[in-house]
Amino acid sequence: MKKTACALSILSIIVLGATQNALADPISLGAGMGWANSPYKGYSTNYYPIGHIDYDNGLFFIDDLSAGVYAYNEDNQSISIGARYLSNEFKPHDSDNHQLKQLNSRHSTLLAEIEYSIDTNWGSFSSSVGADVLNQSNSILVNADYTVPYMQGNLIVAPTIGINWANNKHNDYYYGVSHKESSRSKLRYFNVDDSLTPYAEIAAQYSLTQNIATFGGVHIDKLTGDAANSPMVDNSTVTSVYMGVSYHF
Repeated sequence: MKKTACALSILSIIVLGATQNALADPISLGAGMGWANSPYKGYSTNYYPIGHIDYDNGLFFIDDLSAGVYAYNEDNQSISIGARYLSNEFKPHDSDNHQLKQLNSRHSTLLAEIEYSIDTNWGSFSSSVGADVLNQSNSILVNADYTVPYMQGNLIVAPTIGINWANNKHNDYYYGVSHKESSRSKLRYFNVDDSLTPYAEIAAQYSLTQNIATFGGVHIDKLTGDAANSPMVDNSTVTSVYMGVSYHF
């Protein structure tokens, strides 16, 4: 699943470019709260803190859960190489479902990622390929998204549509049930193939002053294929809502 800060990052870039272009190495810091449901059975609604950081000097960047360097960054196009924290996880004790409590934990991991992005008069397009470097899930993830920002006075709204492709190892790690787990939990053995996850997000930012802004958004993922049909999964539509305040130096 794509991070929920994807459209917020675009908002930060727009605001920094519009209001801080006279400054070198601008940085944006923020904090807020988020709410999300889970695809897993018996999981309660999750509330979580949000930290936001955006720094870009044209050579090196930090973008919330990502950091990296530019291999190419000219005009309206860039190619970057970096790392991204993948927050997907499953903790058996967090589920109220007796069968899911018998399963193994699934852990978050770190992706090595290469990304291409282009800004046009008709919106911003980006695509990326990432691979697990901690051998937790052996994930390979391919993402593409398109954002059309709208600016009116102090308000910026950025609708985004996108799609993720995940390989079978990623899906089997997070949604599969092994023979041993099946024997313990009485869930059926389930081997998961690769799948697509379309998603949509709308993010907004309103500048209270030249430096202080509020932000918020809604992000929706739709699991498909074997991931949606997993005996671990009770909800194939995963929604997160977030809001907070940021400061642009």
